[in-house]
Amino acid sequence: MDHDGLEQRGLGHIDESLRLIEMNCGVKVDIRDNAISKNEAACNVFLERGKTIGCFYIESPAMRGLLRRLKCNDYKILVAASSIIRPGVAQSGMMKEYIFRHNYPDRFEYFHEVFKEQLGETYGIMVYQEDVIKIALHYGGLPAADGDILRRAMSGKGRSKEALQKVKEHFFESCAQQGHPMKLSEEIYRQIESFAGYSFCKAHSASYAVESYQSLYLKVHYPIEFMVAVINNMGGFYRTEVYVHEARMSGAHIQNPCVNKSEYTTTLYGIEVFLGFMHLDGLQGKVALEIVAERERNGNYKSMEDFINRIPIGIEGIQILIFIGAFRFTGKTKNQLLVIARLILVNFKPENRNLY
Repeated sequence: MDHDGLEQRGLGHIDESLRLIEMNCGVKVDIRDNAISKNEAACNVFLERGKTIGCFYIESPAMRGLLRRLKCNDYKILVAASSIIRPGVAQSGMMKEYIFRHNYPDRFEYFHEVFKEQLGETYGIMVYQEDVIKIALHYGGLPAADGDILRRAMSGKGRSKEALQKVKEHFFESCAQQGHPMKLSEEIYRQIESFAGYSFCKAHSASYAVESYQSLYLKVHYPIEFMVAVINNMGGFYRTEVYVHEARMSGAHIQNPCVNKSEYTTTLYGIEVFLGFMHLDGLQGKVALEIVAERERNGNYKSMEDFINRIPIGIEGIQILIFIGAFRFTGKTKNQLLVIARLILVNFKPENRNLY
């Protein structure tokens, strides 16, 4: 999925969470307040343990593993983590090196003085596009124009093979002139190349990290509302069941769809979470929407008969609803309900029954 799509989904579940929190708890959360979206003690504990399912960019198993290995307990480390998990850094072996240097800052040596001066904040490892440019200019001694060619290559714009080849040749010539050891220069260029097409600029990583942290804040402090929002946004990295399980672990009472309580999407009343009709395979979307619309127009369904009289639905649709317990308010068993449904539907002629 492209990043813009992912970003929309991320923002979607944050906005939906805020709506649900206000509706269910009567609290207006100002999530754009940096005090809570950058550094918050309870969130940092979750972060460090990789308890981030549902949180936008940082919920994949690989990312959760990385957060644990970095003992990531603040926003600054999160920004770097968002970038070093990118294929370029991971494939070049630098992600592993970064984790080691982060955990043992007194047990590594910088590749070269220039790395210490320019990339002290990231332990002398190129993490962002800006870092690659810095090293090309300061270690390689390349002119700014070559830096520009590299920058464009990394962001995927105007990536000309010939231009890059020239940059590479200039790099090695310039390194030799400065008396850098060839082996070291080769290793550094290998790292530079592994970035092409993959690296983030720092601002990009920072905006992802802010969003992830906002998600995390909501997950930590309003876990049920947050998980319902994730479910309604069609989840993220995992299947819907995983998010339903997370909600249950956070104290939600998960209820199967009910024709009188459920909406098309999943809804919550206090800690009661009613799964939405959208999650029922085989139930047509327009029927699901009509169940809700008809109930809003004319009140709750009084019985199975009342429901069938008001909703144009065939036996297959009714069976799906009976099997998942959507008529449990009637107090009748599923078998009793099936018998009633069949008897009623036999009397409906196909022409007065829009069999979907």
